[in-house]
Amino acid sequence: MLKQIQAYFQTTFRNNAERTAFIGLAGSVSLVMASIAVSQILLAPTLIAAAWIISYSRKLFSSMKWILLPLIIFCIWITVTALLAPNVMLALTFTKKFYLFLLVPLVPLIVRGPNRILWIYKAIIVVALLSSFVGIGQYLAKPDNTNLMDRITGFMGHWMTYAGLLMLALVSLVAYGLRAGWKWLFLWVPLASTMALAILLSQTRSVAMGAYLGVVIMLVAALFLERKRRFIVLLICIIIFPVILYFAVPASIQKRFRSGLDLNDPNTRPRLIIYDTSLRMIRDNPWFGVGPKNAGIEALKYRNEHEYPDWAYQHMHNNILQIASETGIPGLAIWLWLMIRLAWDALRTYRFAGSSAFPYGEEARWEATIISSAALGSWAALVIAGLLEYNFGDSEVLTLFLFVMSAPYAYSPVNVSKDFIPDS
Repeated sequence: MLKQIQAYFQTTFRNNAERTAFIGLAGSVSLVMASIAVSQILLAPTLIAAAWIISYSRKLFSSMKWILLPLIIFCIWITVTALLAPNVMLALTFTKKFYLFLLVPLVPLIVRGPNRILWIYKAIIVVALLSSFVGIGQYLAKPDNTNLMDRITGFMGHWMTYAGLLMLALVSLVAYGLRAGWKWLFLWVPLASTMALAILLSQTRSVAMGAYLGVVIMLVAALFLERKRRFIVLLICIIIFPVILYFAVPASIQKRFRSGLDLNDPNTRPRLIIYDTSLRMIRDNPWFGVGPKNAGIEALKYRNEHEYPDWAYQHMHNNILQIASETGIPGLAIWLWLMIRLAWDALRTYRFAGSSAFPYGEEARWEATIISSAALGSWAALVIAGLLEYNFGDSEVLTLFLFVMSAPYAYSPVNVSKDFIPDS
């Protein structure tokens, strides 16, 4: 079916100019994608509002001290390693990402109150769906989809950013759909399948793996914490779904994903070489690393062979290796502390939402369950995909990830113990 549609597109757009015009028209809608990045909504007023937030919400900051502590220490350590880097000016440019971390305390303050978070979730899901349709259209309009340097990008400028955002949006959609009941099953399942298809067509294997396992882990957590029978049925369906989707996509896509199991594949082998290079770089710089954004330059000094071009070493294709090589083993330890704390707090809010001690009412309980479940699934998806890609360094993906992980703090049990009650 997909081949027939592709043939129709190629017949309709009889030359490259027409195909380019179509893709350009789709790209002109890219301003809408600002919603999925969230940064355009939440980060623009961040610096102006920061002083007011700190002075107005001392209780909130006090209740979030256990997540703010590793966050602040991580920023301090990055700054120290940047000042010790071979290229200090380049390393210091990483510090502009620090304002993204303000989402962690800022989101719980802004989204207090029932349904405020879910409205943002709905906007993210709608824009992600539009971007999925555009990406699928881009795939069908291309005469040749075997060029991995020219993959679909949807509203974004790069396929990894595009797929990474869809990954987090997909997990959020499934988290929402799981609590919507059976009557909405025939709406959200096709929409989730559309996002999954767009991710597959982007040919980003790490993201596809992260999205799938993130959803599976989220369903397993729901089985243990919510104990609803329909989750068993949905888990079985999700286990079967990838098989069906795999045989529905073109043979070139199937080959692309099978190649991930071949260590000698020309697209898989370079990563193994880069991993080996990064380990040598970490061994020689265990305490402070080589500095933020310096790994791509310093890695050239540690490679054993020159089979691949210099640009192939621009990053280490792995969150753990990238952070360790740039900020040293201590920097990696602080990052792991931060990430584990985010997951732990999301799980704690998830359990709190299902307990009899939850004080905000059933509507708020429903919202708290969705956002904490989505946070757990998104965390798993990012970490799993990050084993094969440096997605923590992608600003757009990091922004959406921090928003999703920050939202559960609006209903955190710690806030209740500190008399911090969301507005009703």
